[in-house]
Amino acid sequence: MTDEDLDRRLDAGVPILHAAGRLALDFFQRRGDLVIEHKGLQDLVSIADQTVERAIRDELTRLFPHDAIIGEEDGAAAGFAEAPGVWVIDPIDGTSNFLRGMPYWCCVMAYVVDGTTEIGLTYDPIHDEMFACRRGRGATRNRQPIEVSKRPVAEACVGLSFNFKQDASEYAEMVARLNARSFDHRRSGSSALHLCHVADGRLDGAINRHCMSWDVLAGLALVEAAGGVATHYTKGASLIEPRAVLATTPALREVVEEAAGFTLDP
Repeated sequence: MTDEDLDRRLDAGVPILHAAGRLALDFFQRRGDLVIEHKGLQDLVSIADQTVERAIRDELTRLFPHDAIIGEEDGAAAGFAEAPGVWVIDPIDGTSNFLRGMPYWCCVMAYVVDGTTEIGLTYDPIHDEMFACRRGRGATRNRQPIEVSKRPVAEACVGLSFNFKQDASEYAEMVARLNARSFDHRRSGSSALHLCHVADGRLDGAINRHCMSWDVLAGLALVEAAGGVATHYTKGASLIEPRAVLATTPALREVVEEAAGFTLDP
């Protein structure tokens, strides 16, 4: 995979994700008409998720027919690991927020080569913010450079994620540790946006004790590109296995790891 190959994918990925986000926003504005299904306890999916994912898949397949695709809704094709690169997509991260009319959700794409995220893209259609990174070339929001915060522990705020696949008592113990260290925290409903907001300094860390690659690959890469530290997903799981992840500023790494109860990498 050459630099030119990666440039082509980044240049194509931004408009693809932007179009997908505008499609998702149209669904959001008429969400009362959507058919909703339950994948599990407090785990919802709608025709919007499915339609947006298929729109992304169709464009990626047309432009890069030899690349593999993993998506939250339609999964992965057999043999994806043998492809030159893999697109990992979450059509709507924060579906529960989306369906409730809460404006904290986004559309996500990452491009992975040999287990390394080379491109990370996250689009927030509500605020028209496109977060992008190419490994080794910094991170941007709407093409303007971004970087992680320099706040001390006493002023820090971390984003937390919870779902019912996690152990609720372990999550509660983590919150207690954060409270004991006077860490402010938010649980806003989108792991992907939490990571973007770590990268641009709105948050100072993000912890997710149980997630899938499509939730976080783009954001973890973005945080690193913005000068932060983050879990390398494939050092602890494959692209289709769940794991715990965190991301934060270099100065806060030790205390965030201690509060989370696990380290960046196993």
